Amino acid sequence: MGRRLGPIHYASAIIALLFGGSASSVVGQSASTPSPDHIYVNGTILSPQGQREAMAIKDGLIVAVGSNDDIKNVADVATQVTDLGGKTVMPGLYDMHVHIYFAGRSMLSCRFPQGAKAPQIVAAVKACAAKAKPGEWILGGSWVGAAFKPGEQHKRLLDKVAPNNPVALDDESLHSIWVNSRALEIAGITKDTKDPPGGVIDRDSKGEPIGILREIASRDIEKFIPPVSVADQEAAIKAATDEMLSLGIVAFADASIRSESIEGWKSFASSGKLKQHARGCIVWGPNSGDSEPLIPLRNRYAVGRFQLDCVKMFLDGVPLEGRTAAMLEPYAARDKAHAAHTHGNDKGMLLIETDKLNAAVAEFDRQGINVKFHAAGDAATRQAADAIAFARKANGAIGPRHDIAHNTFIDPVDVKRGQTTLFTWELSPYIWWPTPITSVDIAEAVGPERMKRLWPMKDVLESGANVVIGSDWPVVPSANPWVAIETLISRQVPGATGEPINAGQRISRQQALDVLTRNGAAHMGRLDRGGTLEAGKVADFIVIDRNPLTAPLGEIHKTKVLMTFIAGEQVYTANGSTTK
Repeated sequence: MGRRLGPIHYASAIIALLFGGSASSVVGQSASTPSPDHIYVNGTILSPQGQREAMAIKDGLIVAVGSNDDIKNVADVATQVTDLGGKTVMPGLYDMHVHIYFAGRSMLSCRFPQGAKAPQIVAAVKACAAKAKPGEWILGGSWVGAAFKPGEQHKRLLDKVAPNNPVALDDESLHSIWVNSRALEIAGITKDTKDPPGGVIDRDSKGEPIGILREIASRDIEKFIPPVSVADQEAAIKAATDEMLSLGIVAFADASIRSESIEGWKSFASSGKLKQHARGCIVWGPNSGDSEPLIPLRNRYAVGRFQLDCVKMFLDGVPLEGRTAAMLEPYAARDKAHAAHTHGNDKGMLLIETDKLNAAVAEFDRQGINVKFHAAGDAATRQAADAIAFARKANGAIGPRHDIAHNTFIDPVDVKRGQTTLFTWELSPYIWWPTPITSVDIAEAVGPERMKRLWPMKDVLESGANVVIGSDWPVVPSANPWVAIETLISRQVPGATGEPINAGQRISRQQALDVLTRNGAAHMGRLDRGGTLEAGKVADFIVIDRNPLTAPLGEIHKTKVLMTFIAGEQVYTANGSTTK
């Protein structure tokens, strides 16, 4: 009695007082408690109590975090020891909006750099056509509208290099596709075809489709693409999840589970190949295809670490050159470069009627199913918040924490509703610096005044709501979370140079780390198991080559993950990294 307690012993003493037993038994020091399987020493451990030197793991759980001496005292001769050599250890990262299957397919399909000019895209398609069998679909992406000259993006470019193959290329948002004449022919789309509800077929001055289809109209093409084998589905899922492990991502939410990939997901997860903690959101609504019947069958496919407790609703489009995101006020006057895009609606489009949406959200809420809304424009964001409020009034406040995704624009009066209506804001900080998407397409669509309200990260954090982030990969070319962390802090080009995008919405380093760790774990309902490094939690952690809390701001995006661990299992090792 009377000795000063270190951080491990202090926490253990509290647990002992609450639950009985000695403090030493909590950290494995008694004769009856096994010693840890593995200890990590001589590192910089980012814990909720501050930076520590070492950590102990037993059966996939963290049993202690503290000084080197504290941790070495709980080990025995059978304990494996890893000397971290000063490297930083932090909780594994959470990506709350990704499209795993589509990202994997993109990695394995006809590829060209995001933002590529027309000649580069055409060359890539030509090379893919040379390898394809006659009549075989050529799929790929992702193009950016701002990369094209006025009138340049047309089906005839693809016809010239792939006359015998249908071609379908996704844009950067996955809300529009560019196809050739063969694909239009297969889908039966002609000059006389009307725009479907919630969709747009871009046309020339004579009304002829030019090969660009947006929102629901893109589904009229995609349903003709042949199904992918289960083996190929698994290959796509594996390619994408392996990439995310290399980036330190230990948990994610797939925001677009559809029938076309569900068997691959089930096979991959049931085999134990899925290492991450994963939430899948089944698409519901007018662009779901035939995926809605999966919702009542969701627990048939929820296996291993794959949980299917979420549905995805697309409320609007995107505020790019197509101007399909639903806005409260009209878009800016069109410039000459985009004058050909005339869709007859200067505020974008809402894809689901409010009464239908409210009823559906209330029913899913009653069943305990999380709803993830795609809402890019401020009118769609408001519609989502209103639907959640409707569900709370119908069912009470005990339902799941639904999340509104993207939130490119939020009207200031709606910012506090995440806290008052009990939902999560999910933003996408991977394209905040001056890319063609932001500084050209979005800026020209909404005008300079609304650009001052672009992605209001600081405002939603200060509102008291839970806030998470999602990459939206492959809408962005990489799911690299270190780019996101740096640009959350700087709102500048990686390297922290140049003019910022909405500098008033910068957040602190600790806040940036929290939204990718603790906040993500909380939203997935596993804050008791993950999101921080402390005794009792699952050993989901990463070893990185620098400390993001102290590294020069402009170098955070260069962070390299050396090792990734999930439930104590080492699931990724960079070349040259070893354990002892």
